[in-house]
Amino acid sequence: MIDSRPHEDDPGVIRRRRECVSCGHRFVTQEGTINIAGMRAKRRRAQAVYLSRLDPEVKAARIAASNLRRDAKFEAAETGRPLADVLAAWGVAAPSRPALPNP
Repeated sequence: MIDSRPHEDDPGVIRRRRECVSCGHRFVTQEGTINIAGMRAKRRRAQAVYLSRLDPEVKAARIAASNLRRDAKFEAAETGRPLADVLAAWGVAAPSRPALPNP
């Protein structure tokens, strides 16, 4: 790296001049910064608002389904059976996943 400075228009971007060590070609890169902690805090706040507005019956059903999947995964790991077989034995439909497109 030859030179580093903030971008003229955006203080969140750093402009760097670099030089290739093998051929000596010079080029410019622009590197942006992201506030990861701020993004995570914003996501947590949005999720809390969503959950606070969610119907209590729906919330309870989601928690029960999550606990059931957790228990089924635990039993599948203990017995060595596939998770789908454990869920079928319990009378619970295995979670469906979209099919991958064939190339």
